[in-house]
Amino acid sequence: MQKNRPKDRSFHTVNKVIACVLSLVFVLIACAVPVYAEEQVQTTPSRIPLIELEETIDSYVESYEKYTAAVSVVAVKDGEFIVNKAYGFADIENQRKADTSTVFEWASISKLLVYTSLMQLVEQGKLDLDTDIREYLPDGFFKKLKYDEPITLLNLMHHNAGWEDQTATEVYYYDENEDYDLGETLRKNEPKQIYKPNSVVGYSNYGVGLGGYIVELVSGQPYYEYVNQHIFEPLHMNDTTVHPTGQDRPDLVQRRNEVEGYTKNLELIPDNRVYVTFYPTGAAMGIAEDLGKFLAALMPVDDSHVLFAKRDTLDEMLSTSLYYDETSIPRFAHGFAEMEYSVPTLLHEGNLKGFSSKVVFDPESKFGMVVMTNIAFEEVYYYGLISKIFGNSTYVNSVTSEGGGYFQSARRPASRFTDLFRLLDISRFSKAELSSLYNVVEHNGVVEKISYTPYMDYLPVSSLKVNMITISLIPVALAFIFSLVTLISYLIRMLLYTLKKRGNPPAHFDKYYLAINFAGGLLLLNLFIIFTRLPSYPAYSSIRINLGFNLLYVVLAVAYLGLLIYKLQKSSYGKKQKMMYFMSGISATILAVFIMGWNLYV
Repeated sequence: MQKNRPKDRSFHTVNKVIACVLSLVFVLIACAVPVYAEEQVQTTPSRIPLIELEETIDSYVESYEKYTAAVSVVAVKDGEFIVNKAYGFADIENQRKADTSTVFEWASISKLLVYTSLMQLVEQGKLDLDTDIREYLPDGFFKKLKYDEPITLLNLMHHNAGWEDQTATEVYYYDENEDYDLGETLRKNEPKQIYKPNSVVGYSNYGVGLGGYIVELVSGQPYYEYVNQHIFEPLHMNDTTVHPTGQDRPDLVQRRNEVEGYTKNLELIPDNRVYVTFYPTGAAMGIAEDLGKFLAALMPVDDSHVLFAKRDTLDEMLSTSLYYDETSIPRFAHGFAEMEYSVPTLLHEGNLKGFSSKVVFDPESKFGMVVMTNIAFEEVYYYGLISKIFGNSTYVNSVTSEGGGYFQSARRPASRFTDLFRLLDISRFSKAELSSLYNVVEHNGVVEKISYTPYMDYLPVSSLKVNMITISLIPVALAFIFSLVTLISYLIRMLLYTLKKRGNPPAHFDKYYLAINFAGGLLLLNLFIIFTRLPSYPAYSSIRINLGFNLLYVVLAVAYLGLLIYKLQKSSYGKKQKMMYFMSGISATILAVFIMGWNLYV
């Protein structure tokens, strides 16, 4: 027995070592299995398991049913559709339900087709991103450039070529038979250049329209034909058109006309079929599934690259090409807006009369979504659902300036009749609000520029200028009041004289005096009509008569002043009469200067 003990000890020792090793292996396996299992459960950027995504969207739509007209949602992962559903009603009044064949307007998402087309031609060596676009355009194409700096394709993609904004009335039209020659339209509607290229981002439909025109010139095809051949056909996007009026696809037009547009309160928007003047910027329409096919092509799962001959071109297009000023925060990837949700994403948004659309994707995880609705400036899905799936934005700035201030959008008309209404939209930001924006550019504690969307900068407006604008409107208001009060008083006086022979009989000059004050009252009514019509995107031709009347008023004011000077020298009137005539002249002068100063005329 004594001889066997060493052997027994050795045996037991080996057993203990084996037991320890096995225990360690089991522990490692136990720890590894949850990690492995977690890696196998694919999720959205906000950590919603993909297998639960459709149910999550269904539940979200159900909870916001009272805010929903029609909405179509497509989710793409690794090149495959994991959600493709439509909800609600394309036509509430006739209870026509939306389905996956419902045709929606792409609106400004159409611009992605311009950027893709340009990059295809860059890949072929026919275009260069850094060359002045005047090299590609007919000689003397521009007439209103203020700066000598070159304007490049990147400037068009980044919306920083410096152009003023067009008015809504210039961007849209309603007659499908109207001439849509892109080059002539761009010539005729050239805006003024109000900023130096590369200095300020101000969203520009005109600039992207130029990009589409350059595609036409270089390819030798109408823009819509180029897109059909080089984007829609290769991706089998059979239910989408970018023709300016959709005339190449009458079947799609018919389906589009079965869809109505609504406000956020689900009120019907009449005449919601509009056409886009610079049509490459917003004329595309089709089913959400087709937009999903385009999205999937931007996130290929292997080395396939249908849109380009080389994968490197796609990678370049989706790489950052513009950062927020003085930061490393991405802003644009060759026209695709960059935004940080729970993950970095690329996106583009679109709004048209009665329609809102959005496409967001993460090229890294190859996950993306399309949301299309028939609601103008929609927010429940446009922002809410996207945030639920992708998480919330995370940018926060450190602002050292002592306080906030007034700011105005760089996207503004500077020589058009809506400049007045845009100036009245000046916003004030507190220091706390500035700290929550994407980018604040400041030097020595003075804020020089802010950006809370990729698409435009906001520039500071001095308190003095804000006060001057406010003060300048006071005499205009007084002039309108004077015209109305004078007109009413005169009519009452003449009525009393006619009925009871009380007061003084009308003087010879009274007819001019009455006419100018009556015109002042009509001018106030006319401006009110213009102001109330602007939110409904009227065609410019439909309000030209209103703007023409404003110009007529200026002519009447000048004529009245001339007659006033001439008649008062030739005739003898009482001091009170002369004072009233003279005050009417001052009133008319103020209103005429107001019209000319704010470009409120044809």
